[in-house]
Amino acid sequence: MLKPMLIGGASKDDLPMESPLEAMLARTDRHLDNFAALVRPAPESMPRTSFTSKLPRRQISAFNFTLRQRLRVVPKAVPLLFNILRSARMYDGRFKATRSEASPEFIAELEAMARAAGARDIRYVEVPRTAIFRDKGIPHQYAVVFTVEMDQKPIETAPSFECMLEVMRGYKNLAAISNRLARFMRKRGFAAYPGTALGGLTDYPHIAELAGLGAIGYHGLLISPHEGARLRINTIYTNITNLPLHAGDEHEWVRDFCAMCKRCIRKCPPKAIYPEPRPRGDGGMQCIDHDTCRDYFSSNFGCAVCLAECPFSHVGYDKVKASFKGNKAAPRFHLRTIA
Repeated sequence: MLKPMLIGGASKDDLPMESPLEAMLARTDRHLDNFAALVRPAPESMPRTSFTSKLPRRQISAFNFTLRQRLRVVPKAVPLLFNILRSARMYDGRFKATRSEASPEFIAELEAMARAAGARDIRYVEVPRTAIFRDKGIPHQYAVVFTVEMDQKPIETAPSFECMLEVMRGYKNLAAISNRLARFMRKRGFAAYPGTALGGLTDYPHIAELAGLGAIGYHGLLISPHEGARLRINTIYTNITNLPLHAGDEHEWVRDFCAMCKRCIRKCPPKAIYPEPRPRGDGGMQCIDHDTCRDYFSSNFGCAVCLAECPFSHVGYDKVKASFKGNKAAPRFHLRTIA
């Protein structure tokens, strides 16, 4: 049976299509209209990277799952989407905080709850305005930042359907944990607004590095002492003014190693990783040619080859650090912490 024909004789499968994720993010972003005032981005802030590829539908993995693959995706996709929309509803503008300073006991309880729920690590940051995406905003300038780990075995099959499922599991966990922690914080009288597990209002690797969770590698992903690059990041924006903020840059040696290694650059299938990260004008670094990456990402189950190939994902942070003798020729850069 012939497919329906559109303009110029092309079928719908031959035409580019907006990512459904973009439509969902636009829906969640509209909740920002409920706030009379937001912390707005700096003039030089970057826009959020689009998930929409120029490829036709027939080349995009997510539109061409087999029936069996669809049945395996549903148990992860449905809870993920449910929790993302649940997060968005917390931006209804109705909650009124009664407290803005937290005790050490509350912080300890919050961290214990996060880890019990599946978070690998948790830190805190004052979000610089340069890390807020252009035309977006956040309810409060402080944030709880946490990570979840993805299992090594399925990640090492990248690019594959199995790897994609594991990444989806990571995002599903992020969304559920952020909602749980935000509800707990609100019960104690603090403002708490979960970040979107996918997309979001701020540059998650950027603020995670500032929070002390790790360092951004040459592939643009955060490398942490626990999971290497096999992690996902989420945030909770809060009015707590006395969070135990991180000081120091003990992870910056990671980029010295990256400057010598460059395995992710060599192994990237579409050659989308720059030979060296480039200053992007907002205090952060541009590591990826997003257009090149996006098309391969869209047609190959979300790819993830760079994080799978990263030595930190295989050997582990401590072993890499113990064997690394330094790299005096490495270009030096660090993320700006204020804006």
